[in-house]
Parts: sequence; structure tokens; C-alpha cells
Amino acid sequence: MRAKTIQIFLPSGDPAGIQVAELTTGIVQLIEVPRKLIQEFLGMPQSKQVGVYFLVGENTETGEPAVFIGQSGNIGRRLDEHHQSEKFDWNRVLVA
Repeated sequence: MRAKTIQIFLPSGDPAGIQVAELTTGIVQLIEVPRKLIQEFLGMPQSKQVGVYFLVGENTETGEPAVFIGQSGNIGRRLDEHHQSEKFDWNRVLVA
């Protein structure tokens, strides 16, 4: 196995805000977005792409940690739908 470098970009400069992580030697990218900043993410070019996303939160019935996994042809539009819905209590999303 070869060593890899991960670069984390903070678009707003705030480590508690949106984070864009990339392998510096490839095209792999993961974006972490706190739910409270979803509107900021919708303004980013990455929100218009095809991708997979992981809503991270908790099961409202048990209080246990939970993850909802989805895919979309337009990640931003789908995440906005999830943001408006109360079906799943999530507090951050990971977009790949």
C-alpha cells in the first residue's frame, strides 16, 4: 500500500463549516456539510452534480445513530428536499 495525502479545503475558512476533502493524487472528493449550511452548499458547483450522499443523524424512535444513503442526478436538489422533510433527523451530510 502506498502513502496518500488528503487535502481538506475550508471554503469559508471555518473548520466547523463546509469541508471539501480530496486525495491530492486523484479525483476522489468528499464534501461534509452541516445541515445548517445546506443553503450555502446549494450555491456551490458541486451541488449540481451526480453523486452519492450519506445523511448522518439519529433514529428518532431509538435515539441511536443512523445513516440514510441515497443517490441523485442533482445532489443539491435532492438534499434540499431532505432538508424540507422531517422524515429523518439528520445533522450533516457527506457528499461523494
